[in-house]
Amino acid sequence: VSSMQFNKGPWYRLSAEVKNRLLSKYDPQKEAELRSWIEGLMGLSIRPDFQKGLKDGVFLCTLMSKLQPGSVLKINRSLQNWHQLENLSTFIKAMVSYGMNPVDLFEANDLFESGNMTQVQVSLLTLAGKAKTQGLQSGVDIGYCTGTPSGGPPQGLAPIQQPWNQEIM
Repeated sequence: VSSMQFNKGPWYRLSAEVKNRLLSKYDPQKEAELRSWIEGLMGLSIRPDFQKGLKDGVFLCTLMSKLQPGSVLKINRSLQNWHQLENLSTFIKAMVSYGMNPVDLFEANDLFESGNMTQVQVSLLTLAGKAKTQGLQSGVDIGYCTGTPSGGPPQGLAPIQQPWNQEIM
């Protein structure tokens, strides 16, 4: 299978359909709440385009440094892609050390390439909820996502039925 085949045909249509479904679940109101929460904690404004304002990882790493001092040792301020991806990776690792469940995390390319901004949104809402449970007081009333402490889906998402999850009678 050549890489050209993924740019056309049924696989491309399926990929576009999945991406469109993910985009339809993205909530602009939650983005505004997250923006207010992050900007309130940081005392800085995110660029008008939320994804582009966060994709270099600088804001997110700085946010984690405020939530858990010492969790981010180095923040790259370079414009090179690999430095920005390294920042995102550092942020994701810091979320794990903060106590977030790995299933609630986004992958670096979800944000960097805008591949799955819905998952980025869920991750950040879960992080905000985690911060609140750890005593962070914020002036922003955000619709927190509770995450998946019981292994269930995040709030508002139906569980995926898998054969190995079925009860045996």
